[in-house]
Parts: sequence; structure tokens; C-alpha cells
Amino acid sequence: MRASALLCLLALGASGLRAQAPAPPLRLVAKGDTVLVYLSSALPRGAAGFVVYRRPASTPTGAGAAWARRTATPVAPERDPSVAAGRLGPDLAVSLRAVRAADAPEMLRRLRADPFAAGVLTYLSRPAAMVLGRLFVDTAASVGAEYDYRVVYTDATGAETNNSLMGRVRVVDVAPAPPGAPAARASDHEIGLTWSYPHYSGEPTDLVIGFHVYRAAGVASGPGGAGAGRRLTGTPVLRNDAPGAALAFRDQEPANGVPYRYWLTAVDVAGRESAPSPPVTARARDLTPPAAPTELAVRNGDGAVTVTWRLSPEADVAGYHIERSTGLSRPYTRLDRALIPAAGPIWTDSVAGGRQYFYRVLAVDSTGNASAPSNSIAAEPVDRTPPAPPAALGATATAGRLTIRWVRSPSRDVRGYYVYRGESGRFVRLSARPVEAVTFTDSGYGGNAGARVRLNPGGRYTIRVSAVDSAFNESSKVETQVLVPDDRPPGPPSALRVQNVLGRYVSVSWDASSDRDVARYALSRTGDARAPAVLTFPAAAREWRDTAVVHGRRYVYRLTAVDSAGNVSGAVADSVDFRDLTPPPAPRATSARLVAGAVRVQWERVVSPELAGYNVYRSGLPTGVFQRLTPAPVSALTFADSTGKGGLFYVVRAVDRSGNESAASPVTGVTSP
Repeated sequence: MRASALLCLLALGASGLRAQAPAPPLRLVAKGDTVLVYLSSALPRGAAGFVVYRRPASTPTGAGAAWARRTATPVAPERDPSVAAGRLGPDLAVSLRAVRAADAPEMLRRLRADPFAAGVLTYLSRPAAMVLGRLFVDTAASVGAEYDYRVVYTDATGAETNNSLMGRVRVVDVAPAPPGAPAARASDHEIGLTWSYPHYSGEPTDLVIGFHVYRAAGVASGPGGAGAGRRLTGTPVLRNDAPGAALAFRDQEPANGVPYRYWLTAVDVAGRESAPSPPVTARARDLTPPAAPTELAVRNGDGAVTVTWRLSPEADVAGYHIERSTGLSRPYTRLDRALIPAAGPIWTDSVAGGRQYFYRVLAVDSTGNASAPSNSIAAEPVDRTPPAPPAALGATATAGRLTIRWVRSPSRDVRGYYVYRGESGRFVRLSARPVEAVTFTDSGYGGNAGARVRLNPGGRYTIRVSAVDSAFNESSKVETQVLVPDDRPPGPPSALRVQNVLGRYVSVSWDASSDRDVARYALSRTGDARAPAVLTFPAAAREWRDTAVVHGRRYVYRLTAVDSAGNVSGAVADSVDFRDLTPPPAPRATSARLVAGAVRVQWERVVSPELAGYNVYRSGLPTGVFQRLTPAPVSALTFADSTGKGGLFYVVRAVDRSGNESAASPVTGVTSP
């Protein structure tokens, strides 16, 4: 067995052979007059080796004297690395690689630690099985006889123990069952085979470890044919029962187009082959495309392009395909319905002139393989005939825009359409490039997106449309007229200003809207329930006095412009806090007395129509800085300072609804009751 096959099997690991049914602990394999006595697993704990006994299978049960010992000395694992290396011989290198060991000592240690690797080596290499102490070869068996074998484990002194294994074998060659017919898949100079085989179920007679692959040329050769086949596998394709694993082989020698017959045999541990499987026939096929054509050239004509290229030097080229595109980044379209003959590398294409085209060519061989495309070459035929004009032109105006529609020109080479708009006999083209659709939206003088000047509300325009072909020949123009309704609101007033005038009224003024068709202005105010309804002012008005305001309130004013068509502009707004600017009189007759641990401050009422209350202040000096004690104005005429004491000084200030605060009352000191 080759090293590569052994390493492949070991690489299966627990996902491969470990998934199979477990092998019996004692396996007896007969071949010719030889019986191979295998231990499927390592020696049990306490055992150092084993001895083998044999007797004819017809010996009565209990007749122990009939057992004949076949081993002169116990079969035991080799402990000396140098001796093990010598006994392995050619299989040493593969055994080292199988367990990734650098030398014989490390190999023996790893084999003792890895029962899976040791089990694989046992069945694939007889020298390895003997080094591992798992194999005895009985060469003195009679063909056709049936024997009982007994394996007795021995201890370290060579004495037999009570632990033993029993098995029976008939000394006959039993060929393994053949595999099923393979399935073939052909590719370029390669044929892949796959097949199936029953999974190992633990039967003692199932000794298959792999498969050989045979091949013969011709459909009548091989098993049952006139010719003999050749074995392709020096090492069997290893059996693999892992879930999802496939039995497969790739033959990379076949010539394309030649029929081959393949069949398989199964191979067991003793090297015996099964009868051949049913054969399968397959042909490798040519999948190699020819080289791409070269040296393309074009000749531009009036509405036509002639493309030529160099004759392909490859013998199996059957013809060419030619493709055309309208841009290097756009898709190509095939032009020929049947292959252009291999000996005639020329093609004339009738196209619309004045437009650039790109051509490329592919070579196709006799088996249908197409080459990569050639390098593209550009062409630009000429065209001097204008197309027919479009028809049924119409235009509608909504929301300051024109929607223009027409029916396509009947000419085949139309690239698009030019759209014009005119006013007072002056026309402007609305599209820099021909419009490919049959509709166009005109949003004003700035173009379709972000127009700088909108269409004039109430304006009348003339629309013209012409067809443009691929050579930019322009047809005659068709025209229609359209009236733009005034549905655009005017611009808002440019500024709004509101101002409190001495607490007597609110002055409202504004700057005019920039639109010339403003008919009036509308003003509204929020701030109290008495707010007037919306007031209107003529277009020439610029100010207004609001006298219906109350001190101490905040008012918000909003102003819009309204044009002659009733369109309302956006609003401008401003606000004002309306208040009286004159403070109330200062309180008089202020006094402060110490009463029940607090200072009671008292003063005389202030007469003011908008009085809101009083603030009380305190200081440690009569000329010092006074701190306010009331968080909000109090309406009473007294105030109790719970933290006050003798030696402090107080003043009182009156406050109105506009927040104006009076001058301070005369300073008063604290007196005793």
C-alpha cells in the first residue's frame, strides 16, 4: 500500500472511518493456505502480548487437549524504537508521516496514544501490525479446512492470563462483492468517476478496504469486450463510509472525443479483487476556446459600416460571431444569425449614420467553444438626411410649469427631440441634448431643475418641437401655444416691524413685497381675547397704529401679501411686549417694628391705576446695599420678615403691571414694640 493512500485514510479521522460499525476484536482472514490473525484493538490493561492456539473446528467442546499452540513465543508490541524501525522497513517513512512524528521513538509514543491511527496501520501494513503486536501469520493451514482459533493474552513474564478471544475461519479465498456501476462525468481531457458501495456493518467477511479503476479504449473493449483494460490505480481508492463522503476517481489522461470504458473492482485486506463492476462509457470533450480574433478594421460609409479582421490561424475554428454596442460601457448585441464562415472574416452592418458604434468579434471552434471577445473597435458612419417631424404636439400649464407632449417621429434613426419655448417672437431651446422621451416638463428659464426664473403667470408662450437623428440632422418644427395661469403666490413683505410707542400704542410698519401684482396686505395679531380680526390694507399702505393693546402683554403680528388673483404669500412676523414706561409713585410712611421674634414692615397704600404690588428690601446699613426679600410683588401693605432683627433697615418699592418699579420709600430702621 502506497504512503499517499495510508495518509489519505488516516486523514479521514473521526469524520471518516470512525463513523463505521466497529470491527470485531479478533479478525481472522484466510488467503490460500495462510490465516492472518488480527487484533482490532490494543492489548487490554495488564496484558503484554498474546499467544495463538488452533484446533480443527470439528473438535468436541471441552476437549482442551486438541488445542495446538501456534506461537513459539508471545506476540508483543515492539518497545525498542531502532528494532521497530528495522522491522517496518519501507513502511517506516509512511508510519512517521501518518502520526506526524520526527523519529521512531516519537512514532511509537504517538501510536500508543492514538488507537485510531494504530488500528488503520494494523490493516494497511503487515510490518506495522507486527510492530504494534496485533498480527500473527499462520502459514500452516490446510486449504478448505475450518479452524477454531483462540488468542490468550499474556502478562509481562510471558505467563498466560484468563483473558482470551475466540474465532472460527474456513481456509478458502472469498472474493469481495463487486461495486455497482460507476457514473461518469466528462470534461476537457478528463473523466470523473463516482460510485457507491455498501457501508461496513461489522460482518467478519467484509474485508474491503478500497477499489481499483480500470480503463479500455473503445466501446467494445473491457469486460465482455474484445480488448483488455489497463488498471489506472496503483493504490486502491480507499473505502470511506463517512456521511456525505463520495467514492470518486479522476482520469486526466483521456484524449478528447475518444470513447473509453471504465469498470471497478473491490480490494480487501488480503489484496483480493472482486469481479468487475458493470462498465460505463464516456468521452472527454473539448472545452478549450480558440484565441480571440485580432486586427479589426472598419470602413465607414453612408449609413453602413464594414468590419474586417484577421483570419484565425487555429485549425478547428468553424466561424465567427460579430457584436455591436452603442457605448463601451453598454451591452453588446449579436448581429449574425448564423456563424460567419471561418474563411470570410468580413461583415457589413447597416446602421443609422452620425452615431458612434463599437464592434467586437468572437471565434467559435467546431465543438461550439467561443473565444473571448476581440478588442473593440469604434466606427461612425455618416448621415445627411433629416428625420420626419413629430406630430400631435400639445402643452398644458399647471403650478407654473408646462407639460409638453407629442407623438414620435416615424423615422427609424431618431436620437431624440429638441424643445423650444418662445415669447414675443423670441425662442430659446430648453434642452441641451435631444430629449429621448415624448414628454417634457418646462419649469422656467433656469431649466428643469432649480429654475432661476419661473414662467410668467398669465403669460402666453409658443412651444415648438423638432426631431433629431443620430447624425444631429434636425427636422422641421411643429408648434402650439399655451396660456400660463396665475397660480403663483407673491413674495412676502420684505420686512415687518412692531414697536411700543411710549406705552400708548403699538406702531406696525412694513416694507413692500417684491412682486408687482400685489393688491393688498393682510395683518393678524395674537396676544389677548380682544385681538381684532384680520385687517386688510391697500397695496400702497406701509404702517398702522394698534391702540387696542393692554400693558403687560406680549403681542405677535403676522403680515401676508395677496395678489390680484387671490394668491397669498408666506407670512412675516414680529412681536412686542407692550408696557407702560412710567413707574408708579414711591410708598410713604414706612415703618419696621420687632414683633414676636420677627420684623413687621408696614407702609401706606400707593395710588396707581396699574399697580401690581410691592417689593420689600433689607440692608444692614441705612446707606448700604439693600437685598430684595419678596420673590414676587405682594399686594398687602405689610410684610413679616421672619429672619429680621434689631439694627436692620428696610425700604419698600411699588411695582406696576408693566414691571416698572418705583423709587424707594424712605429708609426705616427697626424699632421695639
